[in-house]
Amino acid sequence: MESSAHIATTPREQRYGATAIGLHWLIALLIVCGFYLGWIMTDIPGITPTKLKYFSWHKWIGVTVFALAVLRLLWRVTHPTPPMPEGMPRWQQRAAHLTHFLLYVLMLVIPASGYLYSSAAGLQVVYLGVLPLPTIIGPDKALKATLRIVHIALNYTLLFFVVVHVLAAVKHHFVDRDGLLGRMLPFLR
Repeated sequence: MESSAHIATTPREQRYGATAIGLHWLIALLIVCGFYLGWIMTDIPGITPTKLKYFSWHKWIGVTVFALAVLRLLWRVTHPTPPMPEGMPRWQQRAAHLTHFLLYVLMLVIPASGYLYSSAAGLQVVYLGVLPLPTIIGPDKALKATLRIVHIALNYTLLFFVVVHVLAAVKHHFVDRDGLLGRMLPFLR
């Protein structure tokens, strides 16, 4: 019998597979880097070589996140997710599903809004400095201003849901001790 101080282990059949775990953490790392770059680059006054470099990297991260999110979504549709821990209240299960849905939507919509923002600003996105991506809309000053606000607002919305997601995972690990966090951490069993 397990003591209440013991954190539950996560059996293999209740864990995500290596591909899902890898995509989760790669996308999470890229999102953190993209958010950080976005925050830093907008505080650099004027147009400097460093600022331009950060803008390029930010855009490349956004395109990569979009592509990986599409791949992850396709993977999730074709590979069932592990069941929630036994005894997890239904409202928490619904909240988890809603949060995951919103995270997927934001992983797709934020890069798309940034891409459209660049187009409205008259700046073509050249992925990794080699592959010019098509410009969807032409330069439009009013649309550029709107898309800037939308892009920023969506990023802070993502930040909110990421914090909720992390806090819920930590709560399940340290308070509920139900092994939920072990489903996505490669080093927790």
